[in-house]
Amino acid sequence: MLKRIVTFCAFAAIALADKHPRYYTFTARSARQTVLQYCHRDCAQLFWKPPKPCCDVFEQAMRGDVPALRRVFTERGLQSGDNKSWSFTAWPLLHVVGDKRFAAFLRAVDAHEQSDVFDQIFYTGSYYPEAIKTGYFAGHFPEVAAIYRKLQPRKTSNQTLQPTPSWLVSSRSHD
Repeated sequence: MLKRIVTFCAFAAIALADKHPRYYTFTARSARQTVLQYCHRDCAQLFWKPPKPCCDVFEQAMRGDVPALRRVFTERGLQSGDNKSWSFTAWPLLHVVGDKRFAAFLRAVDAHEQSDVFDQIFYTGSYYPEAIKTGYFAGHFPEVAAIYRKLQPRKTSNQTLQPTPSWLVSSRSHD
């Protein structure tokens, strides 16, 4: 009976997981709407004096303009600092810009800036890092994913491990 309950729970979890919406997926249109919503609601409110060209910069960035993308990701004045707004805007911005143009932007900045951009895109408190685990990121953004992989520290392989010292091997054989 317990085995049947466990089996049922496992199948139910799989079925629910398949029906669960993937919050990291965007169409170009829905991603653009998310970025524009950030522009008009959050970014524009950061400026109390005559409005700075917040939305203008984001419009240029969404067209893949490298200097505008650099401003968006490096000028903290264009970021609300609110974990629920800017942090959830960088990932949709990638969808609007697209793989080739975003990769061109990343190639135009140094490795430190690339790392900072990826930190903003895959904000720890967001659900976007899940897109890496599921293969969505590499499948939809292969050029950007290749740049991301190059920044990741290499894991040591088993071939680089040192052999076990002979004294340790001999002490285990006596057990």
